[in-house]
Formats: sequence, structure tokens, C-alpha cells
Amino acid sequence: MLVCLSKVDYKQQLKTKNMYRLIIAFSMILSVFLLTACEEEYIPDLADAPPEIVVEGYIEAGQNALPPYVLLTRSTSFFSSIDSSQLNELFVHDAMVRITNETDTINLQELCLSSLDPVQQQFATELLGLGSTDSIGIDICVYIEPSFTPQTGEEGKRYDLEVIADGKRVTATTTIPYAVPLDSVRYVPTPDPNNDTLVELRCYITDRGSTTDFYRYFTQQNNDPLYPGVNSVIDDVFFNGESFEFPLARGQLRTQDFDLDTFGYFWKGDTIMVKWCTIDQAHYQFWSTLEFNSGSEGPFASFTRVDSNIEGGLGVWGGYAASYHELIVPE
Repeated sequence: MLVCLSKVDYKQQLKTKNMYRLIIAFSMILSVFLLTACEEEYIPDLADAPPEIVVEGYIEAGQNALPPYVLLTRSTSFFSSIDSSQLNELFVHDAMVRITNETDTINLQELCLSSLDPVQQQFATELLGLGSTDSIGIDICVYIEPSFTPQTGEEGKRYDLEVIADGKRVTATTTIPYAVPLDSVRYVPTPDPNNDTLVELRCYITDRGSTTDFYRYFTQQNNDPLYPGVNSVIDDVFFNGESFEFPLARGQLRTQDFDLDTFGYFWKGDTIMVKWCTIDQAHYQFWSTLEFNSGSEGPFASFTRVDSNIEGGLGVWGGYAASYHELIVPE
């Protein structure tokens, strides 16, 4: 969820699984606030401006793709404080959410954590590390395709999003590029010769030279969720059309403390999964500016703008062409 400042069968199993994954995705993003942008300094004229609709939505293509989903919240004052009780009030309910392309229309319906049974709720909150359902204090809601069939996106297509809520109309457009998967993944010892328990992940890619490509990645360590890298996006400006190997840092929750001795590394004995996604430029610009600003903190940081592809609101509507790569590191 993006918080903007001033800004039974197979189907049932899939429903539960996807809800858990969506809630986990929500927890990874919950702590990232839209505070600043790397290219343009922005001083808000009215810090207490009326709330706007904030969109965070994705549509994926590829193996194991999530069904399309959208989180809707309202922005809050730049100078306001946020706690769990206020977060519940930020969710936008009873919205009309529709995805269209050249041939199909998908109408999304709202599903909330409170609609899951107690066992599902407890399991989901344990996965989030939030303790009991009594202590979570947030009824997380998401708009998702109601049948939970694996109706996913297609590479090379454009997808338009329309949201009608609070008497407002919000629109956005994204594309799912053709995927450029990694060629291979491997591990190497860390640069520290005295550390024989950690390993560095290395990836090899052949970038296509006919287009400018943009990428975002996630990693999974054993049974943990997929987490994006702290700097999760990259473009091919320096390696367009080339083949090369590069290190890939382990993703983690942004609320987690950084251990400088282990940050970015994996351990011997780990099973590693890399989710490597090709994205379009507008999607890249959102994460590039957001991640730049999340690392630009301190008393001398400027208030700047995060790029958004949402018309009539804030946030991001993004497409992913995803590929998965698994690596098992021996003990």
C-alpha cells in the first residue's frame, strides 16, 4: 500500500494463496512513504491539500503470475502522523475498478482480510510477523478478479485502468514488455576471505539491443516471501545489447534493520529464488524516484516529487513480464 503524504478446491486454494501473497506484498510496501523525487525539487503550495486517491496496482505475465490486483487508499496531510487506526480509514471501499485492453475487460471486486476465516487470518498475520489477528489493527483490502482464475496479462499488450470512487475518476495506462529473462544465476564466495558462511548471488543476462529495457527484481530466501531489492530497478543505459554478469543483492523488508556484515548476501544452505521482471519506462520511473528518495533522508534532504503514471490521483499502475530462476546453495 502506498501512503502518500500531501499527497475448496483449486479456486479456493488459489484464492487463499493469492490473498496471502498480496498481503505480504502490502507489508513490504507499507513502510515506504511517498516523500520525495530525484529529478525535480518540489515545494508543496498547500501541505494540507484535500486527499487524493492513491493507486497501487499490477498486472503480470509469465509463469506463476499473480492475478491483476489494485490497492486503493487516500492520501493524507504531509504533516500528519499515521497509526494503525488511521490506516483503516485510508482504504477506499466500494469503488468501481476496471482493467481493459484491446479485447478484454476485467472487473475487480474488493476483498478484505476480515472476509477470511479465523484460521486464514491467523496464518496470514503470522506470515507477516504481526502476531495475533487481535493485534494487527488493520483490515487490509484489495481489489482483485473475483473468480481468482489465473487470468493474467500478456506480453506486448497495453492495459488501461479505470477507478471510480469518492465521486472521482482515476485512470492509468501500463504496458507489459516482452520479457528479457536472466541467462543464469550462480553464487560465489563473498569478498571477505574470513567469512565462509555467506555467498554472493551473481546473475548473467543478455540484454537486447533493439530497445531500451527496464528491469525490477525480487529475491526469495528459503520459505520467506519474495522481497524487492533496496534498489530494485535498473535500466540498460550502460549495457544495451551486451551480455554481462553482475551481482544481485538479497531483497529484504524495508522496515528491517541493515546488518552491514550480511546485507545483500545469502547463506550457504539457502534455496534462492529470483523473480526478474521486465517493465516499461513509466513503471521504472516510479520505483526509481521512490527508492532514490527513501534513501535520501536526514535533516538536509529536500522535499521532492515521486513520478507517477496515475491521472487524477497518485501512485502506480504497472505491468510485469516475470521470469523465475532458482538456485540451491550447498551447505
